[in-house]
Amino acid sequence: MSRLLPRLPGLSRRRLPAPLSASDAGLPGACTSAGIEIPIREVPPEQAACARLVDLGRSLARQDRWAALGDALGEADGSRQLTPAGTPVARLICDGALEDVTARAAASVAQGDLEGTLATMRGFIAALGATTEDPFKALLAARAHLAAARLWRRAGPCGLTEVQRAAAARDHMDAAHLLLRPHPPSQHGSAALAAARCAVIEVLPDPVSRLATEFEALIAAEPACPEHLRAYGRALCPARFGTWPGLERAARRLAMLTRATWGGGAYTWIWLDVLASQPEGFGHLDAELFTAGLHDILDGGPGHPVDPQRHQHLANFFAAWSAARPTVVSRAGAGTGAGSGADEACAQVTSCLGWVVTDHLRELHPALWGGGQPDAPSPAAPTCVPTGPDQDAAKKAGTATARAVLEKVFADQLARGRSVIFTEDGIALRPAGSASCTLAPCAALAYPRRNLRDEDPPCLT
Repeated sequence: MSRLLPRLPGLSRRRLPAPLSASDAGLPGACTSAGIEIPIREVPPEQAACARLVDLGRSLARQDRWAALGDALGEADGSRQLTPAGTPVARLICDGALEDVTARAAASVAQGDLEGTLATMRGFIAALGATTEDPFKALLAARAHLAAARLWRRAGPCGLTEVQRAAAARDHMDAAHLLLRPHPPSQHGSAALAAARCAVIEVLPDPVSRLATEFEALIAAEPACPEHLRAYGRALCPARFGTWPGLERAARRLAMLTRATWGGGAYTWIWLDVLASQPEGFGHLDAELFTAGLHDILDGGPGHPVDPQRHQHLANFFAAWSAARPTVVSRAGAGTGAGSGADEACAQVTSCLGWVVTDHLRELHPALWGGGQPDAPSPAAPTCVPTGPDQDAAKKAGTATARAVLEKVFADQLARGRSVIFTEDGIALRPAGSASCTLAPCAALAYPRRNLRDEDPPCLT
């Protein structure tokens, strides 16, 4: 069955071309504007890997090869296969397999057709066959219902009241729970089933008391997957099942439990989406721990060499995320206690943009800069590679956003007439009026790495 799974890109380092070279098929051009030159990788390895896995799931589902699909899911889940940036392979295969049924459900939801959505689910489950004896068929059926629940929650009026739409979403969540119940994740040693169980936690009895147990079991099963940590953070925020102090304690605890994988990076991952959706959270954040965790994530974690494919994905992701944060959050947190402390924490986190760019960014991944991707539920690049006009529009939007951010980061250098040039070895400057292409290294741009700064490591307790 391993032949079904596409071969993911290798981990060997691959030299980037000279700043303006178009000789590399993966780096067909460069962003050259206002004195900034940076190679552009239109379809990065992470995005390509995700697209291949989604294509695999879609192809097997369209051929009704459910047994082969279950085998592929079992193999990927059992060996904890992840893409270069840490996205679970099993989840991506599921996404592809559910693409068509989700599209049909979306059409019914748009028309406010409750029965049509349920009929779509019934037809899909009938095609799958019995789910009580096959955990991965149950997983596919449950994830189809989870997708339908998300559609109802995001739907506009569509002829139904908000209460009716919420009830429809709840019905699909209940159905997903019932499908998963015969297959305890611990019995199968399955991270994919554990993730699905965490996704339906709101319909479990006493979800608040189960939160830590369920999510810590999931994270222990697949600690190198950032999306599990991010999902835990979203579940812990006050808008769902937690409190600000509880979220802070859990983030510190997970940073200790996953230190062998992330250093202190789990603290950053858990807070990431919460800060994007609820800026008042900055008033409860330890900005020093967040920054230290971000260093650990981008430096590769303790004892782990930096994978260049993963590194550039994360550098683009966190640069775009940092650039999208507000500089002042006290107004956003009016009535919640957010004030000057939140503004100071936000300013410290936002200032990470400078060293993320200068220390880590070496090539541009436009898809991570456009369409709100840095706030998406997963750190993975978009799984579907757009084509034609959509591809050009996405590239232009992402490139324009990144260009504006880089121009702001290097405003002082550009004001002096210097060119800022990104190479595989770092950032270099070309003096104003120089006819030579010799690159002048600019050590002053580098934000001191934590291991070179005179400070004690932060205390997590």
